[in-house]
Amino acid sequence: MSEEFDYYCSLLNLGYTEAVDLLLNKYGASQDDYYREKSYLRFFNGEIKNITKGKATRTKEGLYCHHIFENQYAMLTDSDALLEQQVPFSAQKKENLVYCDLIEHLILHALIAKETERHFGYAGYVVHLDPMVGDWYINKNVPELEWEKNCYSKAFLTSNEAEELLNRVDKFVGD
Repeated sequence: MSEEFDYYCSLLNLGYTEAVDLLLNKYGASQDDYYREKSYLRFFNGEIKNITKGKATRTKEGLYCHHIFENQYAMLTDSDALLEQQVPFSAQKKENLVYCDLIEHLILHALIAKETERHFGYAGYVVHLDPMVGDWYINKNVPELEWEKNCYSKAFLTSNEAEELLNRVDKFVGD
């Protein structure tokens, strides 16, 4: 197995907060909020239907933007979920965002799921991240969109490594 595989496995030995701190040190802090505050507040007041995003994306580098408060709220990029949970704007602020590659993102969600007894993080892990890793790396379906290709390349694992990692993460989460 590769050094990358060993690194990913080592993340499972950390707590969620430790993993977030490691990734903040590795990739640096966000330079912008996920959403624009005025737009967010106008959305919550029913004045507009869509929230304007900030410039927090780093997919050109193959990195996803993860909301640190995903251990307290579900689906922090879904406007209906934001309203339903009455998520404060503070959850969208740049100091509450962390960058990660696809596998690190999967592991962050696994850590959240484990620490919250699947109350948070688990849906993103099972519905989105686990299937994507399986599709991209095990089934070898290389994505077509440029930003997805960047993310695919950044977190590349061989088919065997991806399968072994997903098995370990599934056991960790308790599947």
